[in-house]
Amino acid sequence: MFIILYGRNASTYKMGLGKALIDLGKTNSDKKILLDELGEDLKNIYQNRLTNGLPQMGQLGKKTVIENKLDELKVGTITEQNAIAEITKNAKVMVLEKFHNLGQHKIPRPFFTPSDDGRYLELGDSLFNVFADNQNKELVPELDSRWSLLEFGYSNAKKAESLEVGEDLEYVRNKEQRTNLTPLRPILEGYHQNTCFYCGEELFDPIHVDHVIPYTAIKHNEIWNLVLSHEFCNEDKLDNIPPKQFVKKLIERNEFVLKSDLPLKQELKKVLGSTPEERIQKVEKQYDFAKRKIVRMWREGDNFDPSKDEKWKNMVKFLHDKKI
Repeated sequence: MFIILYGRNASTYKMGLGKALIDLGKTNSDKKILLDELGEDLKNIYQNRLTNGLPQMGQLGKKTVIENKLDELKVGTITEQNAIAEITKNAKVMVLEKFHNLGQHKIPRPFFTPSDDGRYLELGDSLFNVFADNQNKELVPELDSRWSLLEFGYSNAKKAESLEVGEDLEYVRNKEQRTNLTPLRPILEGYHQNTCFYCGEELFDPIHVDHVIPYTAIKHNEIWNLVLSHEFCNEDKLDNIPPKQFVKKLIERNEFVLKSDLPLKQELKKVLGSTPEERIQKVEKQYDFAKRKIVRMWREGDNFDPSKDEKWKNMVKFLHDKKI
């Protein structure tokens, strides 16, 4: 999963190949696959994925080879066989040679090795071991979340807004209307380890996307301020100001994202600053502004910590058990 979370991604090719490899590792007993068969798998995976209409690479106005070939196939200017051949040829250059790279290093036990004649891949034991005894079921939703995150970053690469506060303590540029944040849930899931941001207990449906610093104060849906929480925790917090510890935790979450190579990393830098010091100052400035504007603190203010409140955690566990 480190390849998916921390590998470099100028496009979503690693996501597509990762999904194909997961399918092979779970269902294929043969340790070889023809590259043409892999190309067909990639074609099918991307045909399903592209129904969301989101970009698959970070260069504005450009499309991946797979997108272009699927466009041509859709309008009938290329045959399916030729489309698969072009997708396979592109995969050799763009992803197969780079899939195992983490930074400047290759992982020690690759999941596949190209044959000498370049016609097929030899699948390694390490791929099948990942799914031995029905292990690692979470890999599929984690990969989908990472893929959604890339698409979000590519879609918003040119949309980062200023968070500067004017002399009248009103936001200068953030005029975005409050919108449905449900589509952002899979984007955030990869960074929450399936736990509620506030109480630390395991997440269960319905899961809420919450503004740590209340929307009513700062009037924007920038992802740096969004987290996943239980419905119970979110509805109790409402638009009250959270304890300062959660602002610190939010900063730590964002810095964790910045250690990856996600498009979101560049967006966070644009919005919050290029150095940790700038980013901390910016978030704390927004928090202080919200405190002046709203005043109301969540429960006991800075003395309140639901992750250390046994009655609170027991209530969350009770609600969880009711869902089972």
